[in-house]
Amino acid sequence: SSQGGRAANTCRRTGEGRSVLLAMVDPWSIGLLAVYLGACGPSPTAVPFALWCVFADHAAWWKLAMEYFPGWQLTTIIIPLVSIVIYWINGLFLLLLDTIWRPQVLQQYKLQKDQQFDMQKLGKVVKNLLFNQAFVIFPFAAAVTLLRYMTGVGPYVSETLPSHKEMCLQTIGFVLVDEVLFYYGHRLLHHKSIYGKCHKVHHEFTAPIGLVAIYCHPFEMLVSNVIPLFGGCVPFCSHGFTVLGWVVFGILGTQTHHCGFHWPWMGYDHQPSFHDFHHEKFNCNYGNITWLDKLHGTDKMYKEHHAKLSKAAKAA
Repeated sequence: SSQGGRAANTCRRTGEGRSVLLAMVDPWSIGLLAVYLGACGPSPTAVPFALWCVFADHAAWWKLAMEYFPGWQLTTIIIPLVSIVIYWINGLFLLLLDTIWRPQVLQQYKLQKDQQFDMQKLGKVVKNLLFNQAFVIFPFAAAVTLLRYMTGVGPYVSETLPSHKEMCLQTIGFVLVDEVLFYYGHRLLHHKSIYGKCHKVHHEFTAPIGLVAIYCHPFEMLVSNVIPLFGGCVPFCSHGFTVLGWVVFGILGTQTHHCGFHWPWMGYDHQPSFHDFHHEKFNCNYGNITWLDKLHGTDKMYKEHHAKLSKAAKAA
């Protein structure tokens, strides 16, 4: 009878564990994982990181973060700071690949094989990045937090974490908001009255690397980077944890678009080739997803380029 009792307890615990697992692995969690990896690419480092972000239990450390950084501090300081730390870690890793650790096995994935980052410009790049991060990202985060306190509109924080359904749907919304704001903001920056005074700074690198993704004029940093990336959380009144997840993978994504390598795990995707071609030719491929480029015909040059490549490949 004692053995039967132990067996019953084991079955009960197994059943409870299976229920917890099924509660964690639901369609919305799978959807959230897909959006995260779609944003940054399913690299060997991104996949386990995304799995941890989606399926691990974050309640304890989020509660601890709220205790140490109550109220406005999370949205004004901590979330922007995390985004900056992620940017530097991944950006410096990609710089290492492009300038120091470039064995032939990686060179074959290089988009512009005859180009390499000029290390003499590193100091200028670092100064520009730090200025934009300190004087654009943090002030914008403070303004959004103030808006929340004054009007009730904008991201909020609470101990209770949002559901995967809420996170998935809102993150999809962030992607769409980012695409619209980035595409039209980016096209605006290419207007002849603005380009030379502003956007030309970013296009100094015709063969970009991940670290220079936000190397730009401060006005561009606000209009084309920060507002598109963070902007969706304002009308959606999103939970801070949802914003944090999107910002992290959005930043990894924009660095992937600028990395200069079309990795084998990105074979299904038009990026980063799509945006790299923009840096090479300037007046095409303004968006990320390509939907608006197709709508406005600004991907015509890119299509013609690939048609020529396909024709040449067939002839060979």
